[in-house]
Amino acid sequence: MKPALIITHLPDRKSGLVHEVIEQAGYPIRERNVFDGRALPPIDQVGAIVSLGGKMSATRVDEDEYLTAEVSLLQSAIANRVPTLGICLGAQLLAVAAGGDVVKMPRVYVGWPALAPTEAAGDDRVFGDVSAGTHVLKWHEDRIEPPPSAAVLATTASPGAALFRIGPAAWGSQMHIEVTPEMLLQTWLADPHEVAEIESGGHQISDFRRESANRLPAQMDELRPALARFASLATEPTADRAGVA
Repeated sequence: MKPALIITHLPDRKSGLVHEVIEQAGYPIRERNVFDGRALPPIDQVGAIVSLGGKMSATRVDEDEYLTAEVSLLQSAIANRVPTLGICLGAQLLAVAAGGDVVKMPRVYVGWPALAPTEAAGDDRVFGDVSAGTHVLKWHEDRIEPPPSAAVLATTASPGAALFRIGPAAWGSQMHIEVTPEMLLQTWLADPHEVAEIESGGHQISDFRRESANRLPAQMDELRPALARFASLATEPTADRAGVA
């Protein structure tokens, strides 16, 4: 069984619920972090790809050797129907890889908006059962504009696409569906630089910590089954993914 490749772009290297669910599914995991300087493996050596968030901008892919290589890998994943999940920066890179666009916003957005699934989400094999009204964590400075060929699966009141699918086996989530209490509450929200960014987005940090502690368990309960369904796709023959929706 080829391993799932998890790409992280932050120094803390945390992959949270994504790593937990894939590991529980009995799937081997290979990890890469942008700060290691290690080359990404070729597409024929991985059975699935998860690309997580980071501080880099997908608007500047051409100026960053690592992001350029990652976009190329994501293009190969789309072409070969390798199950792929991009989250935040990863979703932005996936959109760029598919011919979409990413636009710099005037200010950072941080919040827990309610998710509104679209009609296209109804028969999606990964996210089709995610409930309307689920409050989800969004924390980003760039807005995703998926290509016309993409299926937008959900939106929120905040800027840009929240959830979309490219082809039969690639998904992008602007939402941070990977976070766990240890990852969000004990790491990100304990970092002075992250706190400053949240406050620049219009929040009192004590209020945002309280809201996050209250809303995160529901997000995890809602998205864990979807992540498990994504992991299960990697065990299917590639030909079977042609009809995945």
